[in-house]
Amino acid sequence: MMASISTVVRDITLVGEHIFDHAQVVRAEIDRFVDRFERNERHREFDGILRASHALVESSETPVEGLFYMGKMQTMTESVDEITKKIQALVEPKHQKEHEEYLEKVREEQKKYVDACREQAMNKMRSMAANR
Repeated sequence: MMASISTVVRDITLVGEHIFDHAQVVRAEIDRFVDRFERNERHREFDGILRASHALVESSETPVEGLFYMGKMQTMTESVDEITKKIQALVEPKHQKEHEEYLEKVREEQKKYVDACREQAMNKMRSMAANR
């Protein structure tokens, strides 16, 4: 059985204009979104994205050829290289040289010990061969 619109409106106690007017529901959703957006501080992330976007636009509008002619690109490249070297120096272990020297001494001591054991074994084998 199909009901007429007036019957549905009366049954759900809505004014006819509210059936197709979603402003109240949409406003509530917008308020909820804004509240969550601000509470989660997403606006700060959005501001960061905008700043990065502006920096990209500015860099794309910068006349690069002029920087090459003035020597600024060379200076910037040298600065980047210098910073790269400093970063790489931070990545390397501070006591790398001392550690390598220590390992070399350990290898030498182990080699001496192995050679001494080998010499003793050879002497015992010669001694046993001589006693037969």
